[in-house]
Amino acid sequence: MAERAVSVENYVESEVSEDELSLDLSCGSSSFDEDIETDPNSIAPFRFEPCTCGNCIVMPTAAECVCCQEVDRVHALVEESENAINCITSHPGFHPACLNLYVLQIAYYQYRQQYNESIPDSSEYTAYRQLARWAWGYLGKKVRVVLPSCAVTCIRNTFPSESGHYTGFKPG
Repeated sequence: MAERAVSVENYVESEVSEDELSLDLSCGSSSFDEDIETDPNSIAPFRFEPCTCGNCIVMPTAAECVCCQEVDRVHALVEESENAINCITSHPGFHPACLNLYVLQIAYYQYRQQYNESIPDSSEYTAYRQLARWAWGYLGKKVRVVLPSCAVTCIRNTFPSESGHYTGFKPG
């Protein structure tokens, strides 16, 4: 991939300071890292609609690069909050439902009992399930949805993988 240089001279007419330009160009968009001319149909994370909640990071695939403001079910939770918030991770229900170890342990045991099968006994995995349950209700077995980058990042920071590797989203 060819690295592109963008200079302040290209923005003389727009009254953008050099600091604002460097901030704007470093917002996590990977579109500057791609050679768009060679593949005009390629999808780049956050290329046209950057993360609006301010907590997303670029994920390994474009499909995973969604903001909580873009996912209708999750955005509805943000909107219903009594506090003025802009991210699902700031919702007063996010931490108790998705990050509390005791709640996650109970949710794990409930899943095992209901489906009579073992799933990975990890707080990270159960936290993802809790967020999906909170936003979508019951999806059905083997039905998967892409979770917002901001929520995934918060969950991973709270329950880091020992190996440092994460599976990421896999369609059902």
